[in-house]
Amino acid sequence: MAETTVRRAAHQATPIVIALELQTDQIKGALVNETGRVLATRAIPVKQTTVRATVAAFSKLILELAALPERHAGGIKGIGISVPGIVDQQADRVSFTHHDSFNWERVPLGSMIEKALETSGVDIRVASESSPRREAKMESAHPRIAVYAYRHAQVAAEAWCGAATGKANVVLLNLDAPISAGLWFEGRVIHGAGDLAGAAGFFALSDAHKNEYTSQGAFAFEASEMALVRRTLEQWSADSDSLLSQVTLSDPSQLTAAVIIRAARSGDPLALQVVQETCNGVAKAIANLISLLNPEAVVLGGAFGLSLKPFLSDIRREVKRWAAPNNAKQCSIVSAKLKDKSALLGAARLAWLKIR
Repeated sequence: MAETTVRRAAHQATPIVIALELQTDQIKGALVNETGRVLATRAIPVKQTTVRATVAAFSKLILELAALPERHAGGIKGIGISVPGIVDQQADRVSFTHHDSFNWERVPLGSMIEKALETSGVDIRVASESSPRREAKMESAHPRIAVYAYRHAQVAAEAWCGAATGKANVVLLNLDAPISAGLWFEGRVIHGAGDLAGAAGFFALSDAHKNEYTSQGAFAFEASEMALVRRTLEQWSADSDSLLSQVTLSDPSQLTAAVIIRAARSGDPLALQVVQETCNGVAKAIANLISLLNPEAVVLGGAFGLSLKPFLSDIRREVKRWAAPNNAKQCSIVSAKLKDKSALLGAARLAWLKIR
């Protein structure tokens, strides 16, 4: 009986981190232990995207998570945050470029959240039932806060408990706009000089330069979700008896990447052609990543990337044509596993790594 009680107490006192993910209209949060197990989740709406309102929402959610009963007596060791922007790690500054909702320039998000937590007067690092003497020894009312860009959190998550579990050298290629690559090498994130490493949408995939490449990037313009729809419209002929052509003729507004991919899986010739062209572009980008970086795995992610899973064998075959042969042999190409959980779990993973 006593042994069971000791085991239960040890389980309840398991250290945890708070993981947070900033989205367009809400902030998602979770309590996560060191094995990647999510103990509890909460979300709070973001009604205003000003810096002050967003910081207030972050601090409110952190306090709510810290007070949850699922925490038990576990100490909160760190806070990890993922954001859809650029994070200057050295200066602790967050910027958003051409984002639909946020218009921030070099905002010290982590520092501002720390100040908000200090103002709250609540020491979230220890559970409420912990000893006051222990609380008195704390230097501040918050654990260390680490802020990362989505792509970094996503690749950290997939290498931790996703499609590339246990691998030390991983690339996550997110095909959603803006196309990006999260780089995880020797068990850590590669940021680049200005946290700009991974701008894969600007890979050069063709000989001739188009004006659109300057702002969008060649890869993004030629092999993205929007490119698939555009290419279908460009190659569509009213004289074709293709089922996809008939859909396009009757109501072009109904033409989406999902419709095109379903048609391709059904054997529609026009859909098959445009999907194959898109897959070839994706494969060339993956081949470049494999040849340059020699990863153990390339994880294809984002909603659009996951929609191409039925054509993954075609992508792999094309990659072998373009990539350095020995590099290709050492690398697996897989679909992301964690989907919409990746940014949150990755924030947790990076928070754990930050405090070690």
